[in-house]
Amino acid sequence: MNNTHTKAYIALAIICVTWGTTFLATRVGIQSIPPILFGAMRQTLAALFFFTVFFMRGGVLPKWHDMRMQVVAGLLMIAFGNGVVAWGIKYVSSGLATIICSMMPIWVILINLVSNSGEKLNWKIGLGTLMGFTGLALIFRDHLTDLQNRDYLFGIIVIVFASISWTLGTMIAKKNFTEKVSPFLSSGIQTLSGGIMLFIFSPFVDSYEHLKFDQNGLMALAYLVILGSAVSYTCYSYALSKLPTSVVAMYAYINPVIAVIMGWLILDEKLNGVIGISAAIILGGLYLVNQGFKTQTKKEEPELVKPNVAQLEYE
Repeated sequence: MNNTHTKAYIALAIICVTWGTTFLATRVGIQSIPPILFGAMRQTLAALFFFTVFFMRGGVLPKWHDMRMQVVAGLLMIAFGNGVVAWGIKYVSSGLATIICSMMPIWVILINLVSNSGEKLNWKIGLGTLMGFTGLALIFRDHLTDLQNRDYLFGIIVIVFASISWTLGTMIAKKNFTEKVSPFLSSGIQTLSGGIMLFIFSPFVDSYEHLKFDQNGLMALAYLVILGSAVSYTCYSYALSKLPTSVVAMYAYINPVIAVIMGWLILDEKLNGVIGISAAIILGGLYLVNQGFKTQTKKEEPELVKPNVAQLEYE
């Protein structure tokens, strides 16, 4: 392995760790700062980074016609997706939230089937989808008593809703992709539009009674903006330029594992055999789904696990 590949794999390792711990950092942050406000601050600061890089590289704004659907995608992905997840994590462990959100490719299949988009199933996609819901059912079965808690049930529903919203936003962003809008600009538009919407929602949803900008909250915010966005995207871009996309895409299978383990180690979140088996089944299903799309499209790697740059931490 040459020096370049070594650096690329180090960059990939950084991606796996940072994107695997962003839900954990979010859970720490919302202990001090209300979840919707926390998400609004985080996304707006991330938008400043993306816009700064875009203009420093000599970027020129395209016409509004080429950018407007990125605003819609940002509202679905960032406001109703990422922001609402932060709300749900208030009631559900960060590891469990990550596992549920890892099912995004499966939501894509179901949405396409419902919308009669001509989606065709092969045995890998079908089995992978079945495995995903089997794993999710095992998690719910292990938490049947917890579901009697209204807050916990609310958290689960909110996270599932956010995951589906993120999926819709991702599909819209992909459908309306144009080379006239650079990745940095599209990410800036999405995070800024989502951040502004979260600022608008915050007074109606959040309680500011216990708001405090203490060390833990500010450190969590800084971690998400600097490492979760700026550093991770830089590492992602570098790894993608030096390694096969299929190798870089493996982060999607590693992140949930890191999230569950770190939540257990740092926040003393529940970790048992059922959760481990459920996570393995869901990740196995995710792998089969992506392999099914790879076979179906006859391309080198599945596109579903290639994140939009605004997606930095979601999976």
